Amino acid sequence: MLKTSRFIKILIILIFGGLLYYQLTKGEGIEAVLTIWNKQKYNLRLTYLLLVIILMPFNWWLEALKWQKLMSPHQHINIKNSVHTILAGVAAGLVTPARIGEYAGRLITSDPSRKTQVISATLLGSISQNLCNIVGGLIFSYYFLKSVFLVTYHDHLTFITIVTLQVGCLVGLYYNLPKVAHFIERRAGNRFILKYSSKLKSLDLYNTSLLNSVLAISASRYIVYFLQYIFIMKFLGLDHSFSELGGNIAGIYLIQTGIPLPAFLSIFARGEIAVIVWSGLGIDKFIALAATFGLWFINLILPALIGTVILYKTDINKYLNSK
Repeated sequence: MLKTSRFIKILIILIFGGLLYYQLTKGEGIEAVLTIWNKQKYNLRLTYLLLVIILMPFNWWLEALKWQKLMSPHQHINIKNSVHTILAGVAAGLVTPARIGEYAGRLITSDPSRKTQVISATLLGSISQNLCNIVGGLIFSYYFLKSVFLVTYHDHLTFITIVTLQVGCLVGLYYNLPKVAHFIERRAGNRFILKYSSKLKSLDLYNTSLLNSVLAISASRYIVYFLQYIFIMKFLGLDHSFSELGGNIAGIYLIQTGIPLPAFLSIFARGEIAVIVWSGLGIDKFIALAATFGLWFINLILPALIGTVILYKTDINKYLNSK
């Protein structure tokens, strides 16, 4: 088991290091950053970049606070251990499809006897965050569609009604996840489906008050990285209105929510999405790519570096030997 543990740790470090090296030497993002720097380094607003960096630890502190709430029905976790678990999940999630490694990172750094609870809590946290991404995208969709596809709505009441119904359905689903899980269990005869739906049984322990807290923290995180995107665009010299920037940012986050790629590879897709979306406002390709790369590096790579150290120091054998 000792050799297996060491192999897993070294493999994560090698993949992380190799992919990071590629992005910093040959990726489109770093090329865009250097191009912007060479063209307009004296026009960049460094105060806005500083705000983006300051908000990063606050973003992950909120996620750690949410993890405390999610695990509170099962065990008490102090904020330090919660931060360690979150950062380990970020590091493991970077190199796996759809960031499923986040589950592994959180499992390895948690109590081995709480596997099912950790999986359920991670899933619920992910659902609440994606809910905010989708709701934010729907609310700003008018400005996003108007900017990118030149769509206009003469009947604002119809548009508001449609969006309100969609948001209502999503929120209703979030508050009724245990019922949905039990419905699947009753109806499904497939063993594979039953295997994973049964892991959601611990969701019964989440009352409305706790679900409200989790959703509020997720909404706060959405506001934080929404503002980060606004600030990095301001740093790059853009002076568009809040509705124009906000609509496109919400649209980008909405689209990204459905990308089932590792965070390392999704940088390519994110960059392409950003280029297409921002072109609707006549924004240069290099600005779109530089903003995407900057947020990716600050919000994911820097925390993942710390998370990799945490994973390396974690006793994985304790988890591998558990039943």
